[in-house]
Amino acid sequence: MAKEAQKFGTFGGVFVPNILTILGVILFLRAGWVVGNAGLSGAVAMLLLANGVTFLSALSLSAIATNTKAQGGGAYFLISRSLGLEFGGSIGLPLYLAQSISVAFYVVGFTESVQFLYPALDTRLFSLGTLAVIFLVAWIGASVAVKAQYLILATLAVSLVCFFAGFRVIEGWEGNLEPAYTEGHSFWTVFAIFFPAVTGIMSGVSMSGDLKNPTRAIPKGTLWAVGVAFVIYLSQLVWMAAGLERGELVENKLAMQTLSIWPPTIIAGLWAATLSSALASLVAAPRTLQALAKDRVLPRFLAKGHGPSKEPRLALILSALVALVCVWAGDLNMIAPLISMFFLATYGAVNLVAALESWTGNPTYRPTFRVHWLISLVGATACFGIMLLLDPLATALAVILIVVTYIVLTRRSYRTAWGDMRSGFWFAVARMGLLKLYKSRLHQRNWRPAILLLMSNLKENSQLLRFGRYLEANKGVLFLSHIILGDWKTSADRQKALTRQIDDRIREERMSAFSKVVIARDFEQGITSLLQGAGLGNLQPNTLMIEWGSGWLRDNDFPRTVHQALEMETNLIVYSKAKRPEAQLYSVIDVWWSARANGTMMITLAHLMQSNRAWRDARIRILRIIRDESGRQAAEEGMKELMKDSRIEVEPVIVVSEEPPLMAIAKESQLSTATFVGVSVRTLEEAAGPLSSYEPLVSKIQGHLFLAKNWHDLEL
Repeated sequence: MAKEAQKFGTFGGVFVPNILTILGVILFLRAGWVVGNAGLSGAVAMLLLANGVTFLSALSLSAIATNTKAQGGGAYFLISRSLGLEFGGSIGLPLYLAQSISVAFYVVGFTESVQFLYPALDTRLFSLGTLAVIFLVAWIGASVAVKAQYLILATLAVSLVCFFAGFRVIEGWEGNLEPAYTEGHSFWTVFAIFFPAVTGIMSGVSMSGDLKNPTRAIPKGTLWAVGVAFVIYLSQLVWMAAGLERGELVENKLAMQTLSIWPPTIIAGLWAATLSSALASLVAAPRTLQALAKDRVLPRFLAKGHGPSKEPRLALILSALVALVCVWAGDLNMIAPLISMFFLATYGAVNLVAALESWTGNPTYRPTFRVHWLISLVGATACFGIMLLLDPLATALAVILIVVTYIVLTRRSYRTAWGDMRSGFWFAVARMGLLKLYKSRLHQRNWRPAILLLMSNLKENSQLLRFGRYLEANKGVLFLSHIILGDWKTSADRQKALTRQIDDRIREERMSAFSKVVIARDFEQGITSLLQGAGLGNLQPNTLMIEWGSGWLRDNDFPRTVHQALEMETNLIVYSKAKRPEAQLYSVIDVWWSARANGTMMITLAHLMQSNRAWRDARIRILRIIRDESGRQAAEEGMKELMKDSRIEVEPVIVVSEEPPLMAIAKESQLSTATFVGVSVRTLEEAAGPLSSYEPLVSKIQGHLFLAKNWHDLEL
């Protein structure tokens, strides 16, 4: 029978790891230096700012933890299950690095304290030996580490009691109230060194997979740790400002000994704090790495666990190696700002997750510990703002690491077994936008193409799809549609398959499009169903685009159906693909002007087409046919007014011809790459078939041809 894995409660699993990580190197070796530089007023301001960020992050963390059944990986697990694996992984890696580098930070702090007793100490060798001992304790397992922390906590408590018992007030202590920064330092440089003092709230969360009741233990243990640590730090800053000279505060790194009623306990407390923090970080970091590997963000072999508790020993070795590299550097003031950057990025992400989860209002987001989204948003803004103020270059490097990781993970196209809140976020944004759009007043100047592409075959309609995208030009939206003639019982499976096929193509080609496949008894019912059923609110199809040669054009219901579409305020475009390669055609987009409503729409579509990279070098010509030269001046004046109104760079062309208009168009635009020609409603009802009078034009035009009809004028 397998031995059951040991689980921990709120005190041992969350509060103790958190409080021991928070009360670390800064408390004993840098708090006095901070007061000496920033004064009591500046030091308290730093504490309030740092603890404020930590407190807001703890609230956000508690809200997320009480909504999600936390497992191994701590903050990474919570972020990835809310914002998705890509974002979670991009934050999980900096979090892991922060935890691993923190091990070196505390080991170097411990070595620095030992050097006070033994000045000739080989610090680098001693640090490596200390790291090896901590590694062995962590190797045995989290249960041993947790048990060892109780002894360390007792030692730390005795040390602090002896320090606070030595309270005194020196003469002229008021001089310690104001800042007096040493050369090369300012509020923000000192704050960057001080901030790691409050970065311990993730230690308990990183143990989430080893807790009896994570959703209860994490909020309670984390908030208690933040509150107790704040009281201790605030009291310490006041004690040191009141009882020590500024010179000693700046120069004496162990200034706490001067106030302690039993100085040796300060060394003992320092050793206890640094070693416990290093141990807590070395226990937490491998679990974050293990969770990243389980989700395949990192190589899968790193997820391998040992024993009933699945101890991440391989991940532990890698974490120790990262710490070893930083230990070799051996500079506490250099490591501290690096940790600040990574932890601030993680805290900012946690706050952002909580804010978005609360704001989107997903019905499944039901935390037992509730936090208003605005509080979490303030926390996120504070984190990212402080990062910039601390070190813009380090912030840029941290952001680059996060963005590069996000891009790499996005390209892997993960398919996760869990849902995240991204769809809920976009639903909330879309809902808000659609309601605003619905309430707004629609006007012709705000017209955007919402094109319903009627596709008969995905492969055969590739050119129709290509030019539909050109006309939409990322300014509107496409509805890729298909009509299945039949009944629901026999066609339902085919409808689902075609919808999946279209959706896959939309994703592969990153189109601004939606799919819509309907089952109808005939063409007329299919078109009216699509126009009435596609879209939502004011985001409805406003243009029907169909390919010349499509079987639908020969349908007996086509004229009546198009009439209905026009009456439903939907424009019509019939597209005919080019007969020659585009390289053999003139790089020109011709717009043949007739009625104002049709002409204005065609000019807008030509402009949208030209905005695409592939058509950027094409000229737009607006052409108008007149019967004789006597009408040229009036036509030119009209064209000037038209160009002035259109505000588009176009070339006006007056074509003098007595031939039938379609013949004149065929001659002038035969080799143009694209040509827009308006159509009349009457041509839809020709005896020879809909648009049959345009067949000679279609056969002669060698480029892409667009026959367009605007819905505004149903008489022409």
